[in-house]
Amino acid sequence: AQAMPRLERALDRAVRLATDVLDYGKTEEPTPNKVPVVLKTALAAAAEDAGIAKSGVKLSSNVRPTDRVLADPDQLHRILLNLLKNARQAVTAPGHAAPGKLRVELSAEPGINRLRIIDNGPGVPDRAQERMFQPFSGSVRPGGTGLGLAIARELALAHGGDLALVQTGPDGSVFEVVLPGVVEAAGRRK
Repeated sequence: AQAMPRLERALDRAVRLATDVLDYGKTEEPTPNKVPVVLKTALAAAAEDAGIAKSGVKLSSNVRPTDRVLADPDQLHRILLNLLKNARQAVTAPGHAAPGKLRVELSAEPGINRLRIIDNGPGVPDRAQERMFQPFSGSVRPGGTGLGLAIARELALAHGGDLALVQTGPDGSVFEVVLPGVVEAAGRRK
């Protein structure tokens, strides 16, 4: 009974995601319905759906229970889920010896939130960096569609923000999502 609401949410998201993927070539993503979203709650839901805890990966963050971003809740979930799932796959890849660690860091400036997802994986290969935000061509994983980062970036752009790979190398990668800030949260972090 306790798992039922979570299962229903997951099924609803899966149906929306499948519909969006099928419609990807036909239409643009829907305009985001931006509302203040508690980031800690959104991050926890995305981490659960990305299988972070089940995989033994350690996730830490500086996100406080009062931190909010201005975003469409479903679209924010898709952005975070994609980034966390990719990071989990990087730090649990065969041959990666270090224990998997992910860190989420939030910094706020007037009107802008910068959310960084930091992993200790092997880094993004050079050949993938060139195409990582291009649909159907950015995946380096067998069975990957190459849609995840392309859609996540498109969603971030629709919010008036962006998604970028800001650092990568043999010690890990850093992806940054920029989203509009909520006035109450602006300027509270450095």
